[in-house]
Amino acid sequence: MSRTLTLIPAGWDDVRAAAERGGRAGALGHLERVLARPDVPAALAASGHRLAAELALDLGRFALARRHARAARAFDATDAGLCFLLGRAWEDDPDGCDRRAAVAFKKAVALDPARAAYRAHFGRAAARCGKVTGGAREMRAALEAAPGDRAVVRVAVQGLIEAGQTDAARQAVVRARFLSPGCGELAALAQRVNFEAARRTQRAARNVGRAGRVHTGPRTASDARIATDGDRAVLPFPRRDGPSAPRPHLARPTRARKADW
Repeated sequence: MSRTLTLIPAGWDDVRAAAERGGRAGALGHLERVLARPDVPAALAASGHRLAAELALDLGRFALARRHARAARAFDATDAGLCFLLGRAWEDDPDGCDRRAAVAFKKAVALDPARAAYRAHFGRAAARCGKVTGGAREMRAALEAAPGDRAVVRVAVQGLIEAGQTDAARQAVVRARFLSPGCGELAALAQRVNFEAARRTQRAARNVGRAGRVHTGPRTASDARIATDGDRAVLPFPRRDGPSAPRPHLARPTRARKADW
């Protein structure tokens, strides 16, 4: 028994040292071998599964991260950080599930409502699930609680952009840049917000243009024939009525092609 109690902490120290050196894959493999032992003390098992979940998430092994996060929660179901970790493992996975991520983040917020990062992630996941109003409210609350936290601002602004609330996203970035002047990350985020706002404005203008070109009444023989090239109207030569009016001998006009959008 004394040999076991000596070997396990030693293996744990090796794992932590490897992780700190950047060898996450090696550290994860070593850690899983340690956790596979049936005689691992509960305290070390809880910490080990948490670290394994974090390492697996960093390595993009999302299913493994979820498995270790659940194993860690079996030791303490009231740990908000483990709920958040589980939500990240669902959210970051390209084949994951926004709904399950939102459920995990909601539990994290319920256990620790003061953490702005939990609210930001929960709001974005909720908005992605179609609950835009509630999700945006959570993201704005996160920004109010931590207006200068770049991680919170990054997640909340992205979520607000996806929800179509570019004005709120711009206000958050302006406030964050005031608190952290000269930050390149926030400057890039501001450019993205401006781009998305301009793109939405242009798309709205195109939709209005299309609606304006819709002919709602029946066409008559005397209507002027108007072709369109994109958003520009191509007007024909004026038609002169009357039996004695000479008709110009023109080649058949080519069909106007609709411009690419």
